[in-house]
Amino acid sequence: QRLRIEWIDASDLAPDRNVTESWDRLKKCDGIVVPGGFGTRGVEGKIASIQYARECKIPFLGICLGMQAAIIEYSRHILGRTKAHSA
Repeated sequence: QRLRIEWIDASDLAPDRNVTESWDRLKKCDGIVVPGGFGTRGVEGKIASIQYARECKIPFLGICLGMQAAIIEYSRHILGRTKAHSA
């Protein structure tokens, strides 16, 4: 079976936007890859998708900023460091 990639704009997943169509597409995926990026656009959406992956036990791979976002997500939601962010 071939790999099917579903491109989803991370900024659509951010809590302040929360685009239902994007969340519905993400929830149909069998795994999540969060790639790198530059700047702050989409970071909160990346963190939200990583939280979803962790809570629903979906395979996840964070590359560059994606791995940083995973550390932020873990710090905020498991360690209770609500102000954790990448500076």
